[in-house]
Amino acid sequence: MPNSAKLLIVADHASNYIPKKYNNLGLAKKDIFNHKAYDPGVRDLAINLSNKLNSELILGEYSRLLIDCNRDINDPTLISAISDRKLILGNKNISNKERILRINKIYKPYHEQIKKKILEKKINIIISLHSFNPIFKGKKRFLKYGILSNQDRRLSNLILNELKKKKKNVGDNEPYKGSLIGDTLYKHALTRGVYHSLIEIRNDLLSNVKKIDQVSNLLYRVINKSIKSLSTTL
Repeated sequence: MPNSAKLLIVADHASNYIPKKYNNLGLAKKDIFNHKAYDPGVRDLAINLSNKLNSELILGEYSRLLIDCNRDINDPTLISAISDRKLILGNKNISNKERILRINKIYKPYHEQIKKKILEKKINIIISLHSFNPIFKGKKRFLKYGILSNQDRRLSNLILNELKKKKKNVGDNEPYKGSLIGDTLYKHALTRGVYHSLIEIRNDLLSNVKKIDQVSNLLYRVINKSIKSLSTTL
């Protein structure tokens, strides 16, 4: 990776941590260990990739069920009462006091950390890592990777092309759209003109150490080559 590249990797949904006082928000323990609560496999993937690319790294430290740090502060799904068609009793009829508490304790510190890192390290590239379920509404998803982008597609297009060259089954703004106003990349990259992309990985590809290493090695090569293509503009 060129010396001019100052890369930050973020993983908004890296953790499924919910403090004991919330009693798992009324959910069964099994629900805290699946996609409802976090992005399985992403924490270890992000750490691996950051080490390989010698990048800065910021990991979300709380479950998205408490508050979704990849949402605008005014988004109605910031604190969801339903996730994957499951009622989250601990979020139902949440008081304004509790909402403000979670914003001040979890949401704002996370985004302040990103903002501080961008300024201190002169970050000019941000990559956000997420994972998605292999089954959605009873149907198998054949995509293995998804590259999500907003109107700034400069880095996303390069990553997409590299994955396609390697014959990987990759979606362009699939399985989700990347144009969510106020999300992490909108807030910290798009508004600053910083190169950015969001990479989604099907989570069965991240289900053990060996698979995570394989995906890490692939994405290292893809990201490294994509960033080298940007080097003249960094």
